[in-house]
Amino acid sequence: MNKLTKPQPTDQQTLNLALAEVRDLQRTVITLREELEAAHHARQRDIQNATASSHNELQQVRAAVVSLRDTLELARADQEAAVKQATAASLSDNAQLREAIAVLREQLEQLAAGKDAALQQAATTHRNEVTQLHDTIRTLRAELEASAHG
Repeated sequence: MNKLTKPQPTDQQTLNLALAEVRDLQRTVITLREELEAAHHARQRDIQNATASSHNELQQVRAAVVSLRDTLELARADQEAAVKQATAASLSDNAQLREAIAVLREQLEQLAAGKDAALQQAATTHRNEVTQLHDTIRTLRAELEASAHG
């Protein structure tokens, strides 16, 4: 044998090397399968955890939506009640104002009628006084003329 050439392995050695390599590959495959299964299980747990978390979050969001809807409906009902109450109060105020206007108009008309009657009575009294004064002046003139003549 030459120093430069390698000795040729025997068939048994080649077989042993191949079997060792196959066992080594089998151990690698087993290790990789176990790691793959562990990763798959970890991923499944992560998915289940995420699904549960999403489900819980969805339930919370639904509860919040229901709560907000109820609150909105109550606020609308309160607003409608307030509008109805304000409208009723406004209508009541308008009715009271109209009644007050009617009463004041009636009183004003009565005052105007009373004023007219008082003015007419004053004018009548004044005319009567003037007439009486004219009569008195005539009587006094007649008496003065009679006393001057007689």
